[in-house]
Amino acid sequence: MSTNQTFITLQKTIGQFIDAPFCIHDNRVISRAELLCQAKSLSETLPDKQFAINLCRNRFHFIVAFLAVMQRGQINLLPPNRSPRMTGDLLMRYRHSYCLVDNPDDGQGEIFPITSNSPQGDDNHFQAFDSNKTIAISFTSGSTGEPKAIAKSWREFQQSAELALQRLDLQNRRLNMISTVPPQHMYGLETSLFWPLFSSLCVNSSQPFYPEDIRRAMQMQALPCMLVSTPTHLKACCRYATSWPDAALLLSSTAPLPVALAKQVEATFKAPLWEIFGSTETLSFASRRLASEQKWQPYPGILLLSKGDKFVVKGGHLRDTVQLDDRFELDAHGLFTVQGRNADLVKIAGKRNSLSALNSIINAIDGIEDAVFLQLRQERLAALVVTELSTAEILRELKQSIDAVFLPRPLHHVQRLPRNELGKIVKNQLQQLLKELDLVEPH
Repeated sequence: MSTNQTFITLQKTIGQFIDAPFCIHDNRVISRAELLCQAKSLSETLPDKQFAINLCRNRFHFIVAFLAVMQRGQINLLPPNRSPRMTGDLLMRYRHSYCLVDNPDDGQGEIFPITSNSPQGDDNHFQAFDSNKTIAISFTSGSTGEPKAIAKSWREFQQSAELALQRLDLQNRRLNMISTVPPQHMYGLETSLFWPLFSSLCVNSSQPFYPEDIRRAMQMQALPCMLVSTPTHLKACCRYATSWPDAALLLSSTAPLPVALAKQVEATFKAPLWEIFGSTETLSFASRRLASEQKWQPYPGILLLSKGDKFVVKGGHLRDTVQLDDRFELDAHGLFTVQGRNADLVKIAGKRNSLSALNSIINAIDGIEDAVFLQLRQERLAALVVTELSTAEILRELKQSIDAVFLPRPLHHVQRLPRNELGKIVKNQLQQLLKELDLVEPH
């Protein structure tokens, strides 16, 4: 191995955890050593290209493919969704690429299938690689514009994981992780690949979606369970009329949780609920337990700073200072609260608010299953709601918390909101729904 300290081997990096359980796949426990064997064997059969679009749905297939691509010296492309348009755009943008799939309906161009019967060897010795070299390019959702490409190195992933595990005291806890989050998403990539690699956590290869699927997955675990999910999934689980297996810990991200929901989740699962804060650009860099504290605490070594009317984060695992799209309120100890995103700031009649704050307020109303605020072009707000409550009942509740100029008029009842696997609104489907409701498209 090179004397340059940026060069590492996976065996040494994983260290004490190499022979410990890493994943439960096909009702079988797979160690990190076996994981590396499978990835090494697969790497030797991959096409000779520069980029691999990793579309695998099964979490274990995704992880094996991710490591195999890295071992081959290629770069994983991780799209925000598996739509044909997104895949086609990536193939055009990164012409020297191919698709890794474990579902015949996915992929275009040159396709390389991944199955549970993919090549398996007994050699887990990966060649040394530069930990500062790009191993993955993720893409923002594009909800505020075109998807932006974000390159990350092994060093950033590893150091971020180690900081998060230290903060949540998870390094040596033997827990089985159930995740509802796709591994292509940065939140899913961090928690279900890199967190288990550098701890005693064991991840389940499934990705349950509906509450009953989540309950069954948790019930089948031999070890205490850690549920990694989103506010949308957790809210649906709390509405589900059943008794839940006790969990050891719950984790949420992708959107802010209302305090009432956080407390309800902890009571439902009889376990602490932690949130992590971050972005595709930064990885996670702060945490809080909302049921007992509203301020976020950055990971050790991370600094959040105000620069004029902008905010930046630096230190810890971050290679460079990153400017954030959010607005914050900082206290003297470096703790912070989130005031909303710059892009969702609304100003009506000289008064300011944010769509994210308004969404939190309306979704916290008892009886609201789902809701979203929209700003229409005529400088007024509308809202779409999934509920049996009447318009008058909703407006009466909202008047207790927000200024009258921000009350949604019109307010439309709908059967469901178009959300993706992460609980985020799908922009083109929302625009179609607005067209059907004869509403002007939002900004």
